[in-house]
Amino acid sequence: MIHAEVTAAVLHVGEDANIVVHLRNDGSSACTNIHFALRLPAQIPALWGNKEFAVARLEAGTEWTATVKVRPLRAGSWTATSTNFSFRDEVGNGHRVADFRAVIEVSAPVERPPASPPKFEIELSTVRIACGEWDAIKGEVINTGATAITSGRLALWGPFSVDPKGVAVSLGNLPPGAREPFEFHVLAKDPGQAVPVHLSAECTGGSGGRIERRVRRTVAVGHLGQQRAGTVEILYLAANPTDTERISWDAELRDVRDTLRMGVHRDRFELHERGALRVRDLTQALLDFSPRIVHLSGHGTDDGRFLAESAGGEGRILSVPGLAALFKEVSDSVECVIVNACHSARLAEALSEHISYVIGMRSWLGDRSATDFSVAFYQALAAGLAIKPAFGRARAAMALGDERTHGEHVPVLYRRP
Repeated sequence: MIHAEVTAAVLHVGEDANIVVHLRNDGSSACTNIHFALRLPAQIPALWGNKEFAVARLEAGTEWTATVKVRPLRAGSWTATSTNFSFRDEVGNGHRVADFRAVIEVSAPVERPPASPPKFEIELSTVRIACGEWDAIKGEVINTGATAITSGRLALWGPFSVDPKGVAVSLGNLPPGAREPFEFHVLAKDPGQAVPVHLSAECTGGSGGRIERRVRRTVAVGHLGQQRAGTVEILYLAANPTDTERISWDAELRDVRDTLRMGVHRDRFELHERGALRVRDLTQALLDFSPRIVHLSGHGTDDGRFLAESAGGEGRILSVPGLAALFKEVSDSVECVIVNACHSARLAEALSEHISYVIGMRSWLGDRSATDFSVAFYQALAAGLAIKPAFGRARAAMALGDERTHGEHVPVLYRRP
């Protein structure tokens, strides 16, 4: 004999679920011509699946199943019936079951929190691009949320031409905390200190949430002048007035030069130096070269000013607003300034109003710590790292050689607003 049963997992209002029709032969012989037409209550409409079944033969002790997808509309106990449940037994006699009933329980909707959108940041690592030639704008998308980003798309636009092949890029799977780099090739035709870069990203999270975010960043656009394309000129300026404690800036300069020579990208860097720095030397050096990095090495006062040298070799305090005004005039070419002097954080912060990256020191530091920082910083640059990660490596190197373990808190990096 054929026995019919309808089973389902827990059903909830508004949620898709499966119910299963079981046709089982409980007799001792095969049955044939089995027909079963399922009639669902109006409160449980079917979304997918055939509700009328025909099975040619079902052996004794075996079962046949079929699945119907439903979406319940109301909570309660509802009854499913059959408009045609018939079969033939082993001798060919026909049987019809007119009283099939199956109770299906539907529970109230489950209160589920809405799908949380992914969280991410868009970080631009490029701060300066060439004018009048193709250059690259690079950065990273960082997953700052607690769930994975399963897919996404990032687009860039601004007052420049964008390579048609790279107007937008797709983002892959990003676990929490992961970073995905991006790169757009652009052609800027007009120079400027703060050229807007617009980025738009749309990301989908593992929980099903989606978020679109637009950010505005800026880059400096400048001419390369007489430099070779891609060359980074470094201007190293040192002062050690006769009325101050002796510092070994010449040893630091030698270590920096050797470090750049050993780097993978050593051919990209040109190092120029000026010692016994006076005011006129500073202004002349900025005219003589078109540096992207300016390195000031020497002494700083407790209130954050830098000591140059006078004509007689004694210390001469340079005005913080004056230095800021001077570097404002060269901000179309200077990308980074390093003030490797004690208590130079105030000066660094003032310079960052005009320069993309400025590094200063919060407090006192010794010759060894200053050299450790400089060498590690230029090691990272010569290995191909950008300024921000190079700063992180240099700060860690300073802490590594500092027995008082506070060295990592002395350097500070300021970025132009």
